[in-house]
Amino acid sequence: MHLVFVLFAILLTLRVLYRHVMDFPPYPGASPLQGTDVEGLMDEDRFWGLIHESRRRSRGAYEDQIEELTELLAGERLVDIVAFQRAFVALLNRANHFRYWESAYALNWGCSDDLFHYFCTWWIGQGKNKFYWSIRYPSLLFFFAVRHSVQEYEGLEYCAGEAYERLTRKDLPIDDVEYTDTGGRIFNENLAFLKHPGLAFLAW
Repeated sequence: MHLVFVLFAILLTLRVLYRHVMDFPPYPGASPLQGTDVEGLMDEDRFWGLIHESRRRSRGAYEDQIEELTELLAGERLVDIVAFQRAFVALLNRANHFRYWESAYALNWGCSDDLFHYFCTWWIGQGKNKFYWSIRYPSLLFFFAVRHSVQEYEGLEYCAGEAYERLTRKDLPIDDVEYTDTGGRIFNENLAFLKHPGLAFLAW
């Protein structure tokens, strides 16, 4: 029993560190964007550089990150703002899978389609390594994920549009980019908590 408490304390300590101090190790695998149907994407290093800079400036406060990312994008060329949003949508399409919806369901003790969509936008905002590692191993969400309402997850997806409109007073021109349908097989809601006990624990 003592060993269980020690392991539990270690896990919670790692969670605090990864939530507020440390990033995950560099992701060594292939990019999840390989094979995407979305064209005209921003270079991944540049894309994730903007995400990480917005997190650094906001010190991890999500609402502040939304403002910081909008400011950063407003300093980019219009073509690059469009390319950023294309990459963002491509990543959302990659995350739109019942495998990850199941994780979000366990974390939030239930998860509507809107909540899952905004969860994925928040997820991208956590940075390249955390996003890519947990795309591969969803259980790693335990170390940094936070239960939120729909409104608290929402916002990062709109930064490029806000920046573009601020500079041009026009809407962001990416009407040809489509959001994909949810991939995989729908999960059993009752089993989601059993498959992801760590995330279910965070929901309390």
